[in-house]
Amino acid sequence: MMDVPILVGTAGWSYPDWENVVYPAGKAAERLRAVARHLDCVEIDSSFYHPPTARTTESWVRSLDQQPGFRFTAKAWQRFTHERSVPWTQADYDLLANGLQPLREAGRLDSLLFQFPWSFRNDAKNRDWLGAIADAFADWPLAVEVRHDSWLEEETFELLRQRHITFCNIDQPTLAHCLPPTAHATTEVGYFRVHGRNAKNWFLEKQATPGGRYDYLYSAMELDELLAHITKITARTKKTFVIFNNHKDGKAFANALQLKARLSPAATLLAPVALRERFPALRACTVADGAEQLPLV
Repeated sequence: MMDVPILVGTAGWSYPDWENVVYPAGKAAERLRAVARHLDCVEIDSSFYHPPTARTTESWVRSLDQQPGFRFTAKAWQRFTHERSVPWTQADYDLLANGLQPLREAGRLDSLLFQFPWSFRNDAKNRDWLGAIADAFADWPLAVEVRHDSWLEEETFELLRQRHITFCNIDQPTLAHCLPPTAHATTEVGYFRVHGRNAKNWFLEKQATPGGRYDYLYSAMELDELLAHITKITARTKKTFVIFNNHKDGKAFANALQLKARLSPAATLLAPVALRERFPALRACTVADGAEQLPLV
């Protein structure tokens, strides 16, 4: 559908509630390969909570030897985005940088995403914080996600263009001062993160169930709306990443496959058998990756 590559993936790949839906239970080492079999990329989510070790990222590279086109993006450690009461240290930088270095050396890491919370407003202090990140990670492929609509002004995009930082467009619930869906491009790489529209749970500090904030399945009409924004981004980029973060119960995986089907309607798109059973809409746009159970009657 597009001349510009659009790589579709999910935020994270190892979730207990994906077992027996996206991949079999009890085979943690096989999860990444299972995801890479069906999608184009993955955003490392665990790096937000603590940087991975170089040994771990080396193992990810080895596990995908047979899939050289599969790409990674990575969320920066929350020490740089959420724990802002004191500046980070060189040791903090080294911990993150050293852990991700094997992915960079293998040519697999396309973006390091700094995801800031809604409380990160557009003011002088936070602009300085963002500038310090740009200085420290100047030789990295950077992306920035902000969620408060105070950043939605031309000065923001000009700053990012000058610092060669990708603006991360997002889809999130339409609540007070939440950034709406956009289609901005500030580098040659486009980025669009899809969080779901669960307004009821979005700002709840304590979720009733793990991942409840991201418990949302996009409808066909909503996916078409997202695709319209993504198409605008591709007009100004050489590559665009679309990352589904509505991960509860495999919904991100289902929606990612549905979007891929829209991008390449003539292609044969495989989907896990259990995922097709959980989300019947996939039967119209995918082929079962394995034997399906025949109806009993």
